[in-house]
Amino acid sequence: MLASAPVRALADRRAIAAAAGLLCAAALFLSAGLTLSRLVWIGAAALLLAATAVVGSARVGGPAAAFLALLGGLAVWFGLTTIWSTSPDRSWIYTNRTLVYLAFALLGVLAAGDTERVADGAAVILAALFGWALLAKCVPSLYPDYGNVARLRAPIDYWNELALYAVVAVPLALRLRRRVVGALFLYAAALTLLLTYSRFGIALACLAAVTWFLLEPEGRVESILLALLAAAGAAVGFAAALALPGITNDHQPRSARAHDGWIFALAVVAVGLAVGAVASRVRVRDSLRPRIERLAAIVALVSAVAVAAVSIAFAGRIWHSFANPVSSQIGSGSGHLASFSSSNRWRWWQEAWHAFVRHPGGGTGAGTFQLTDRMLRTSPLTTTEPHNVPLQFLSESGIVGLLLLLAAAGAAAVGVARARRSPAVTALGIAVAAFAVHLVADVDWDYLATCGPLLLLAGALLARPADAGTRQRRPLLALGAVAFALAAVYSLAAPWLAQRQLSTLSLASMKRAHSYDPLSTDVLTDWAALEDGVGNTLRAQQLYEDAVSLEPLNATTWAALGDFYRDHGAKLLAYHAYDRSWHDDRFGPAGRPCGPLDEMRHAVFGVWPASCPGGRPRATP
Repeated sequence: MLASAPVRALADRRAIAAAAGLLCAAALFLSAGLTLSRLVWIGAAALLLAATAVVGSARVGGPAAAFLALLGGLAVWFGLTTIWSTSPDRSWIYTNRTLVYLAFALLGVLAAGDTERVADGAAVILAALFGWALLAKCVPSLYPDYGNVARLRAPIDYWNELALYAVVAVPLALRLRRRVVGALFLYAAALTLLLTYSRFGIALACLAAVTWFLLEPEGRVESILLALLAAAGAAVGFAAALALPGITNDHQPRSARAHDGWIFALAVVAVGLAVGAVASRVRVRDSLRPRIERLAAIVALVSAVAVAAVSIAFAGRIWHSFANPVSSQIGSGSGHLASFSSSNRWRWWQEAWHAFVRHPGGGTGAGTFQLTDRMLRTSPLTTTEPHNVPLQFLSESGIVGLLLLLAAAGAAAVGVARARRSPAVTALGIAVAAFAVHLVADVDWDYLATCGPLLLLAGALLARPADAGTRQRRPLLALGAVAFALAAVYSLAAPWLAQRQLSTLSLASMKRAHSYDPLSTDVLTDWAALEDGVGNTLRAQQLYEDAVSLEPLNATTWAALGDFYRDHGAKLLAYHAYDRSWHDDRFGPAGRPCGPLDEMRHAVFGVWPASCPGGRPRATP
């Protein structure tokens, strides 16, 4: 007996949902931070799965269609910025990244059905994430880099992104009907959050919990008590971690981390058992519920007033600490939690605004803030993004990019507001809202592990499950989707293939790399060095000049051209190239005291800085 159309549609949707869940898990556990190869493989799978899901899908309308269209418009606009970008190669890669995020969002829309299942699936994946993160602290071989910086970040590779997922877990844990499971899940999330030392994450987690208490009155008292219990357990676990140098101190030997790791593991398990035991015995008499709610409201109000009073009383000191001198950078130890420093964010935000003012229409090109920072920085410290996604888009893609981002967020907000209310919808809505707020304080758009799964959740909230039975076969749409996905996969893979060719130092591999990625200055300068090495001086010069033509504000390419001129005795040309490199980055390759710029200035003009002893350049370390 053949299944009916609605039944087949439901089976298809569940298959897509299962595959999308595996993709989210891959993004969280396997993306390895900013590794380009992982973006290629996971992104290609997302693009092809999304194209497959379009076949026979229901028509997408309302806020979901607007959300997807605006994300697609953002990707297209990023692609257009390649035309005027200060680094076309970076803009191309950033466009590819945004196309991958669009695929995740589309999968969320097409695979969504029961929001309860979506929330349960998200909770299971996050529980595994926190379990792995804590386990990697206990077993040094799982994440060797903790020997350098102890701040919790595995497997995402960045502590603030891991902290964001701990925030996302708060409403998902509070909605669980099984109190023991919810308490343990929230305990693991809270302990993970504390070990990331993320100040903004802790504040956001508290805000997420309060939002849940306000929006979900049913079981509010139990939720408050379980949240307090989990927070207390996490505080005890965190105190144990602080007492163990191998867990929370930087630059610890493997032996110390292994010794303290098993002690920390025992502490985590013991506290977890205590949290579970207490949670299983939580019973509240109906007569006490109003009193507990009033007490919680009073404590929350007093806390808010106290925070506001302290902020007003010490506003000057707090602001001075926040807008810290650009030459300083807050440490990554546990003392990070007690500081009001912006970790140079204020300086980076000013640089982003400066770039926008100079290029208000189209920005400097998607993904190019690092060149802006190198031009404007007044200390050796540098960054790839301003740690504020709206400002980043304003700087890199102009007012158009920012408006597209805000419009997409608005469409998502409208869709969530229109969704049928349920605890799962509330939890997912708070999770997505936390993601949107977190965008103003960090580099979320750079991380597949963050934007992929969370945009998929946003798409799932905007979907209309009632349309499941109205799916239609649309061959032309399916064919177009597959063709687009294949083209996007090639676009995604080409820069990575070019980078792989660079590991083979031969002229043939350089030519292949250039055919894959004609916008890469790394390919051009490496190719030029090989041509120069075999005596093709004119060809090498042309390649170096092509590199500076592609990225005329890149201090590294100008320095490479200067090296070429210097090695061939063209001292005046070398001086001009180094001088241009210095103007684009005063702390770059040409900015080293008594380095190549000073050397060529002396060779051309006979001028040597008094800071260089004996009239000779200092030895290069």
